[in-house]
Amino acid sequence: MKQVLDRLSAGWRSALVAGLVAALAGLLGVFTLPVLDRDEARYAQATAQMLQTGDFVRITFLDEDRNKKPVGIHWMQSAAVAATTGEAVREIWAYRLPSVLGAILAAIAAALMAGRLLGARAGLYAGTLMGATVLMGAEAGIAKTDAMLAGATAMALYALLRLRLSEPGDRRGRRSWAVLVWALLGLGVLIKGPVTPLAIGLGAAGLVMLEAWASRADGGLIAGVQRSIAWLKPMAFWPGPVVAALIILPWLISVQIATDGAFLREALGDDLGPKLVSGDEGHWGPPGYHLLALPLTLFPAALFLPAGAAAVRRALRSGGSGALAARVLIAFSVPLWVMFELLPTKLPHYVLVAFPAIMGVCAWGALEWERTRVIWKAAGITLSLVGVAVWAGAFAWLTFVHDSPVVMLALVLAAIAVLTALQIVIAFKRQAAGAVLAAVALGLVWHGGGRGMIAPSTDAFPALEAARLVAAEDLRPAGAPLISTYTEPSLVFSLGGEVRLADINDLADAWLAPAQAGGYALSQAYHAEGPALVIIDHSRVPGEGEAAVRAQALIGALQTDTCRSGAVQGYNYSRGRPVRLTAHRTGPCD
Repeated sequence: MKQVLDRLSAGWRSALVAGLVAALAGLLGVFTLPVLDRDEARYAQATAQMLQTGDFVRITFLDEDRNKKPVGIHWMQSAAVAATTGEAVREIWAYRLPSVLGAILAAIAAALMAGRLLGARAGLYAGTLMGATVLMGAEAGIAKTDAMLAGATAMALYALLRLRLSEPGDRRGRRSWAVLVWALLGLGVLIKGPVTPLAIGLGAAGLVMLEAWASRADGGLIAGVQRSIAWLKPMAFWPGPVVAALIILPWLISVQIATDGAFLREALGDDLGPKLVSGDEGHWGPPGYHLLALPLTLFPAALFLPAGAAAVRRALRSGGSGALAARVLIAFSVPLWVMFELLPTKLPHYVLVAFPAIMGVCAWGALEWERTRVIWKAAGITLSLVGVAVWAGAFAWLTFVHDSPVVMLALVLAAIAVLTALQIVIAFKRQAAGAVLAAVALGLVWHGGGRGMIAPSTDAFPALEAARLVAAEDLRPAGAPLISTYTEPSLVFSLGGEVRLADINDLADAWLAPAQAGGYALSQAYHAEGPALVIIDHSRVPGEGEAAVRAQALIGALQTDTCRSGAVQGYNYSRGRPVRLTAHRTGPCD
């Protein structure tokens, strides 16, 4: 085993293995999991509209500007789709490929960072754990910004580390690393605004302060800061900021002109601003939210985190090169983590940018496993068992509540149970390498079983079933409009984007008129509409009052006066309720 690990971790191989593990974990589910509500569907639809219109400056969803996040991920998705399926096919896996690439970059950066600080074996451990961990692999399979943001940010932090470790006399090398930091900062801004600059700034500032504090006895804290900050001087080398500006400003200026200045006003004032002062869109969480979620988001690498934290503590006390590694890993993770804990708006993936450094801590724990006290090993095993129990419960809930095959659940849970037992047994035998291997396998089983098999087989994707129904029953006349009271973005993407979202009350007002014998009948406005496909979400039909009467009258008229119809049932997880969708083809049959 030792010889195999030495070969796998030698030179560039640890980064290659890490990238392969991340690619495998990300791809498990990419091809089977239907398009997700709501962010993924919105990102994918906006990218599809870019490809349709040829406008790669403005970001739009249907007929509205989507002035929330920058354009970088849409350009990457556009390139991936154009190179694979094309826009008309609407295969969501093509839109997810940039996220897989982002996960690969994050895992490679984690391997390079830990390898540089702690040795080749640590690089192999950190990179493979990063690639297999739940949060990274899950984001790798979703067509939005966060996996690529993690990759760009992790690479920027690695470049910052190389700048710190460069020899003072290596002027050319130090400047090259500084320019690379700036370039990756620009890429990060183009993907998701301020997160990458914050990560770089907090990481650099944290490292300076930690090193100044460590050397405070030699001239005081102020003198220590002055000495510690010297390694950052190449960041002032003028080509660096110029490169970042050339990456960011051409599109930013263009979109400001195209939207009459609305992009920055809405992105900062309507999207970012509320996240800083309140739990935007209901995503509030108290300080400690991300820490409590750690056994789930860091699963299965959480086994080694307490041992790694103990190793960091020992290194800080003993000094030397180990202390530098400890300070770097703390600076590149803790300030970011604290910032996200203090923000009122919280989502689990926010802390993903801190994971590459945290994986270095976990790798350190694996390296120091034999000399780690039992209490820290027990804490790691406890975290691991909590993750196993919660995720196993989640898979069981999906299976029994949302109609996934029980046999599939049994196979996945059996594999998880065997690997968990194997991991614990190996850990008690002090064989850290085997425990890391079992952890990586456990993560891959989670991705393959949960994302790749159980979740796609549930009833939680009514938009996909509706799209299949429309195609199978020929419910949409050629060139006819599509009107839907089911307003989830997944339906918009699945049906090609040409959808008019409507409230059923507004539709009833437009299409119904009082009948002479009482009640309601379809009005001339309905007939003037011509052939159309109408999808009704029965879960949003009013339950009482005149609005309910009119809505039921419209549904009855559609059921009796349209050419063909069909129905699907499922679960709208965005609203947390079952849905029944009926699709009606209006007008004469062909």
